[in-house]
Amino acid sequence: MKQIFLLILISFCTIAIAQVPEPSREMRIDAEKPNVKNENASYYLKDGKYGFVLGNNRQEAIYDKITYGTNGFIIQKGKLFGLTDNKGTLISKLEFDSIGILKNDYLVKQNGKYGLLSDKGISVLPSKYNKILGRNNLVSIVKGTNGKVQLIFNETGKVFNQDVEYINLYYNLAIVKSNGKFGVITDKIIVPFKYDSIAHNISNVTKSKQKRVANDVETNNVSRPPIFDFMVLENNKLGLINSEGKIIYPAENDEIKRETMFAYYFIKKENLYSIYFTSSKTKTAFNFSRIYADGYGYVMAVQENKAGAFNLNGELIVPFEYDDDYISQYSGIGLRVTKNKKRGVIDSKGKIIVPVIYDDVSTLYNSNFKNFIKVTLDNKVGVISLEGKKIIPVDYEFISTEDDFFKVTTPEPNHKVGLYDKNGKIIVPAEYQWIAKSGTENSKIIILKKENNSYNFLNQKNELILPENSIKYGYILNENLLLNPFSSNNNYLLYIKSQKGKFGMLNEMTGVVDIPMIYDTILQRFEAGEHTYFSVQKGNKFGLINEKNEEIIPLKYNDININFVVSNYDKNYQVVVAKGNKYGAVNLKNEIQIPFQYTELERIADIELYKAKKKGRYQIINAKNQPINNDLYDEVANFEQKGGFEYGYKPSYQALTFRNGKMRVIDEKGNYLSTEITMQPHNGYRSFDELKFELIKALENNNDVLLKEFVDKIAPSDHILYYLKINMFNNNNTLDYVDISYIKEKYYNDLLQFKHNYWGKNSGLGYERTSLTEVTDYTLYSDGFITNKRNNDHAFGNVKYLEKILRNAVKINGFWISSYFMKQSF
Repeated sequence: MKQIFLLILISFCTIAIAQVPEPSREMRIDAEKPNVKNENASYYLKDGKYGFVLGNNRQEAIYDKITYGTNGFIIQKGKLFGLTDNKGTLISKLEFDSIGILKNDYLVKQNGKYGLLSDKGISVLPSKYNKILGRNNLVSIVKGTNGKVQLIFNETGKVFNQDVEYINLYYNLAIVKSNGKFGVITDKIIVPFKYDSIAHNISNVTKSKQKRVANDVETNNVSRPPIFDFMVLENNKLGLINSEGKIIYPAENDEIKRETMFAYYFIKKENLYSIYFTSSKTKTAFNFSRIYADGYGYVMAVQENKAGAFNLNGELIVPFEYDDDYISQYSGIGLRVTKNKKRGVIDSKGKIIVPVIYDDVSTLYNSNFKNFIKVTLDNKVGVISLEGKKIIPVDYEFISTEDDFFKVTTPEPNHKVGLYDKNGKIIVPAEYQWIAKSGTENSKIIILKKENNSYNFLNQKNELILPENSIKYGYILNENLLLNPFSSNNNYLLYIKSQKGKFGMLNEMTGVVDIPMIYDTILQRFEAGEHTYFSVQKGNKFGLINEKNEEIIPLKYNDININFVVSNYDKNYQVVVAKGNKYGAVNLKNEIQIPFQYTELERIADIELYKAKKKGRYQIINAKNQPINNDLYDEVANFEQKGGFEYGYKPSYQALTFRNGKMRVIDEKGNYLSTEITMQPHNGYRSFDELKFELIKALENNNDVLLKEFVDKIAPSDHILYYLKINMFNNNNTLDYVDISYIKEKYYNDLLQFKHNYWGKNSGLGYERTSLTEVTDYTLYSDGFITNKRNNDHAFGNVKYLEKILRNAVKINGFWISSYFMKQSF
């Protein structure tokens, strides 16, 4: 069977090395199947022959092959090829040796020569060329029998009668080099062949570069979109001509730079510039000593040391009467201008919206306040709307935003904070130390601090919630002694403390005090379905209430502890309480579950296990008051989960038991998992807030003994290292060589240096104490650990000491320790 040369399919509007490769690379050509199947005719195969199907009409299968083409099909019968339309009707003769697709045309081969057919089967170029390199709607590029590249006018079929040395083909024109000079051709010569170079862009770097000849055209120089203007070079001077051949700038300029993104050109002649605006096709005189842009939408220029600005249609919107230092754009607003060192703002129509009388103007960097401008005059700040209305007088030292309000700060020495709405109405007078939106997600309240230990809250009606300021507010520890604002049932309640020292709960979503300030302490919380329960103290009695202040467990007990409270399948929650000096457990119906017979009782696991103390020793019991073994202990640490529910396995639990200075590991069934080793239980902090407050106490104390006690508690012990190694690092030897005494010494020396060099100083290198005392530290699960996080001031102040000690602390087996010793910088 006669071989058919490989046709390299090339893009529309391109120059390409195409259809007649060297014989060593010959192979059969197949048409490329488009992505979308023809919706009209289809074809079928019967007895090795193909036929068309159109609706219910099935044509006789007479073809050896049918493949998809351009808006039709390529058919083969014997050794010859032809075309049909999308109905299967012949639109060309079956007379070609092969047919391929050249973008929207068909590339055909007949008697060893190539031609082009349109998608209608009409001849575009006769089959008489050695190669077809490419075409656009106006001209085609071929290689003739003499091996020379030729340019053919599509409409007339005439050949351009000059030698072609270089062609750059675009959709709407061709840049051609002939006899050493460049010109431009569409369906005729629109730019005479007199230029040293023509290109879409000519920079100073490329002015003298030699252009390639047509025989060297590479495929990565094809598939060019239309262009509507181009640069010409003559005698090392540049000009600009449009796609119709009209001269925009004659070739007498030193530089032309295309700012495509900003839709303009700047043209330099000697030391002055002109601007050509491509959208309006207008140009300016050579009047400018400088041209620049600041983002999209405007072109700035300097004329006789005065600055002005055009829009992209070439309309002058800022007259040349402003300082030439810089006109800058405010996205979506207009332009900032300067006049006699004073600043203002002009909108996109040229209207002055902020008078040019201020020392500075700036945006508020908040999309909800895009219609306002912050202005500064004599070191004081105010706000003006884009309509020119004065919203906030120029009386303040600083203005920012808080929620949907302007937050203003008065000048020194007072530095008080207040709120304005967007109409300029005072919502909160400037008499507060700070104002901030609550950090709780979706909270509807704003927190106002008036002075030390004096807080109030703003609701969505812009009303103060409390008739009298509270002295403290915050979040309540959960059943795992973690502090965070998270809620699974949307009961977002913040504790508030009255000036009489009584506690209540403020609903952050409604702005209503759901639990009045009548309790002496609110200890912990836990969630169960739609309810949130709080352990509270009133007088010397303890009990449990819900989020509606309904009494669940009567306030008649001498103590209460809800550590590890979780639900059973029957929703039978067990809460540890005390009667007199005896502890037991009751459910939410106040029914006794564990009798009141222990001097101490504390839940120590996610599962219902307790350490119960009687006669000075602990025993481990379950929810039914049954011991898991008969042994007694000096101390029992919390049970930790070992393993998980993966692959259907139920997790196991392990705890460290201590007796007479020895430790043994026990499981939840009371079985020992290790031999006795020498070890003491860790003595430390159960919550991060406790850790932080004890640090403050140690830093405030003149005696350094408290600091040493603090270090002993935040450094790892053998107990803590055991859990770190076994549970956290899976017996990894990372912690085999930890020197606990060195860690304590290092912690102590670092904190001692911080205490004496920074904590006690009120100025200079002094530490900003509010970084420790005023910032809330949330505690939560993160990457398999329980750790502490902050919404701000992550470095714990202006010196690095506390960040090293306190940042990324971890809770291990119920105790908070510093992870500093595990850091590479330790």
